[in-house]
Amino acid sequence: MVKVYIIPESKSQANEIVEFLLRSKYFLTVLVMENCVMGKIDRKKHYSRLKKIIITGIIRSTQFNNLNDRLREMYSKSMPVLYSIPIIHMDPQQAESITEYITAF
Repeated sequence: MVKVYIIPESKSQANEIVEFLLRSKYFLTVLVMENCVMGKIDRKKHYSRLKKIIITGIIRSTQFNNLNDRLREMYSKSMPVLYSIPIIHMDPQQAESITEYITAF
């Protein structure tokens, strides 16, 4: 299992992605964090703060490339940031219930 993070370009894109993730059953649940502050430094070394939305959820690692391909099809001109982090440790009962769900699809 991996924890997937998606940083969409806009709130409307975030809403579309959340609906897609749940309807396609990639994620059992989706966590949407709004107003996350991202710091950025441009080439002239000017610092700016941007408010971003972060969508996160858990999927099978073997589904990551499929998810990437689907999002690339949907958003070829404005692909959201997409990456995953492996889950190393988790409560065994919670892991079992998530594994049962994500292996069913």
